[in-house]
Amino acid sequence: MDAENRPRTFADDLLARVRDSTAPLLVWYGAAGERVELSGHVFDNWVAKSANLLTEELDAGPGTVVALRLPAHWKSLALAFGALHTGAELVLEPTGAAPGTSSPPAARVDVVASDDPLAAAAGHPGAEVIAVALGAMALAFPGPAPAGALDYAAEVRAFGDYYLAEPVDGGASALRDARGAVDYATLFSPAEGDASGNALLGPGASLRRALREALAVWGGGDALVLLGDGAQATDRLRASERVARVLAP
Repeated sequence: MDAENRPRTFADDLLARVRDSTAPLLVWYGAAGERVELSGHVFDNWVAKSANLLTEELDAGPGTVVALRLPAHWKSLALAFGALHTGAELVLEPTGAAPGTSSPPAARVDVVASDDPLAAAAGHPGAEVIAVALGAMALAFPGPAPAGALDYAAEVRAFGDYYLAEPVDGGASALRDARGAVDYATLFSPAEGDASGNALLGPGASLRRALREALAVWGGGDALVLLGDGAQATDRLRASERVARVLAP
């Protein structure tokens, strides 16, 4: 096996750099002015809790296909990195898609997480469903969900703050969406270029774009400011978050 594809704990390697940091790593703004700041330490805790939920409740690991039908949001990123911690394959689906229209569809989906769990369940019969409440202060999913669905907001806090990651084959598929599949070694390869400083990703970005930019920005030691739909990138916001660069959505 060549050096690129050797087994590694890819997500853990990235987050280990910020695990003890109290500096902002991810800041999310909502349309109503909500602001959620996660330090490296806090985000790592959320990722670990998400990974432990996926493994302990849903047996996620290498070979598991985890679909995310979610917008770019801090909880979406916590779930995405949690799934990557386990060695699973992520399938990113457009939000608001008609049932069964993941693009391209995976051969199967074992777990699907969505803020519209009824539509997600209809699109993936037989898959385990995670209902994700996106409200900044939500402690439980506020709407209807399929029988047996896991309530992410209500349950994730009960899981451990540390995840013992196992090495993953660098050639294993990490991410699949309309653009095709990307393996772990490629997804976690260092970003090219010399841009630096806190970065702002505006409204309208896909979860794939948010994930890619998070990997690049955090790999460079900076913070990502993520704006949800309806949030405004005001001069005051940019100044308060020390934004050095604005990324196209």
